[in-house]
Amino acid sequence: MMQAEHKLKKIAAIAALLMASSLTGCRAFSRMESQQQAQLVSQEIQNPVQVPMLDRSLVMDEISDEVDDYFRIAREEQIRVVDSVASEGWIETWPRIGSTVLEPWHHDSTRGFEKLHASLQTVRRQAKVRIIPSGDSYLIDVKVFKELEDNPTPIRGGVSGKYLRHDNALDVGFEDDHWSSKQNDGWISMGRDISLEQRILSNIVRRLSGADVTSR
Repeated sequence: MMQAEHKLKKIAAIAALLMASSLTGCRAFSRMESQQQAQLVSQEIQNPVQVPMLDRSLVMDEISDEVDDYFRIAREEQIRVVDSVASEGWIETWPRIGSTVLEPWHHDSTRGFEKLHASLQTVRRQAKVRIIPSGDSYLIDVKVFKELEDNPTPIRGGVSGKYLRHDNALDVGFEDDHWSSKQNDGWISMGRDISLEQRILSNIVRRLSGADVTSR
């Protein structure tokens, strides 16, 4: 009886130790995210960012080339001038599974928290960019949406039962079947990836820095 009680206490102690270790790890993970967010705030480029009204084809080409470094482009609408009025240009991408620490040549997951998060869990990102004519300049608005995979059952598990509900967080603004909510089955919205937005904006500003670039 005493031996059985001792074994139970030992198992309980080990379980408590493992739980404490896991909680400490979660707190450290959370601190890393908070520190990265604080750093982004201190170095933030305004989104949308204002750039000079250069040749519209040049602006679209540079932005498209920058976005293509991270995502595969699904749709693109060029800036057009109709009756002396410039229309809005936009770029939308296909979702992409986040790169891990074992893929340093991919840059869709920024260094630090985002790269580690993508290594421990399956996440994906998708970008939507708007190029808005505004007087004698353009406003470049970049949004990167991040989602976490939500499997109805554990992978390689024998668990059965009802499937979980999947939320639709795809922000595309189109009604055709190609962009239906089914595109998001199995994914949970995690909001926006500000760090990648800032990287893309910073590089766009650098590409178009032939003239002074100001923030709005």
